[in-house]
Formats: sequence, structure tokens, C-alpha cells
Amino acid sequence: MNISKKPLLIGLICISSFVFLFFISFGDKKSNISHDKVFLGPNKEASLDEINFYDIENNQFFLENFKGKVLLINLWATWCLPCKIEMPSLDRLQGSIGDNNFEVIAIAVEKTDIFKIQEFYQDIGLKNLKIYHDNSTKSGLYSKAKGLPLTLLLDHKGNEVGRRDGPWEWDDNEVIEIIKSYKELSTYQSNAASKSGIAVNRSATSP
Repeated sequence: MNISKKPLLIGLICISSFVFLFFISFGDKKSNISHDKVFLGPNKEASLDEINFYDIENNQFFLENFKGKVLLINLWATWCLPCKIEMPSLDRLQGSIGDNNFEVIAIAVEKTDIFKIQEFYQDIGLKNLKIYHDNSTKSGLYSKAKGLPLTLLLDHKGNEVGRRDGPWEWDDNEVIEIIKSYKELSTYQSNAASKSGIAVNRSATSP
């Protein structure tokens, strides 16, 4: 008996997707509790696409340049004591789980020379965070910041999924679990899209 492989392939993809989503949703119940403890909801009036900043080599960046990664964006300043207190935990977080799917982006929002920011990094021993600077200070305006520090969590599509006003211990287990859940979702969606594309191509080329 000649059984078509196309329905079988599509069926297996659907089943594996359902199983994965079941475990993701089960885990989300726990991660949502932690998420609400750490982050407030997104500000729909923010214009995050307008945020731009420079690295120490004077290369300009927009958040769109990092799309595809889960991002933890921290707006801070060298004169801000709470910022100085939390920066080492951001540095440890980047060193611990930073990779091709996640990055901590710390943007110094102040009218100063970027080399003073480099000195600040050296003084407090930051080793994993890249140096980014917004000399225009408009990042605070675009993000609707109430003050500094402000930390934004963006998913891999560039959507704001949470924000926190004020400092936090960013390398604690709750934060790491939240970020890992978004990284897993990003990986799943990428793999699902890839498998769907393969199935469509095979279906189109099969007799």
C-alpha cells in the first residue's frame, strides 16, 4: 500500500509543536509570577524604535540592529548612584547567559565624553558589558523613562514585554528564568518556522 508521506510529516510537526507548547505553557505559569514581580507592563506610548546610541568606535546603533535577540536594555548614567550599584549584576548577567540569542545593552544616557564612561567601567571592574552612549539623552524621552535607571525587556521580535524603574539584582535566579523562557520561545518559533518551510517545500516538490 502506498501511503503519502506528506500528511504524516505535517502530522508529526503538529504533534511535536503541541507537546512543546504544553510544556512551555506549564512553565509559563511559574515564570509569569516571577515576571510580574520583577517587571511592570510595557509602556505603549514609548517609541523604542527611535532610540539610538553609539559605541566607543563611534558606530551608531538602533535597537532594530539587535532584532532576533532577547534584549535587556538598561538606561543609566555615571552620576546615578543606584545605577552604579546595579551595574555589576548586569555585567555578571551578560557574562553568565549572554549569547547569540540574548544580550544586555547598557546605554549611558548623559552629555559626557564616552571615554569617561570607559573609565567608569574600569573603575568598577565591568568586563562583559559593551560600552554604549547616548550623548543626546533622548533615549529617556523615547522610552518614557520616569528616571534612571530604567530597564526594558524586549523579546526577539523587538517588542517590549516588561520594564522596571529603579535598580534590581539582575543576575538573580528569577530574572535568569524569565530571560531563559523568552530565549526558549524564540528558539522554538525559529525552529517551527524552519520546519514549516521545509514541509511546504517538500510538499511542493513531491509528486
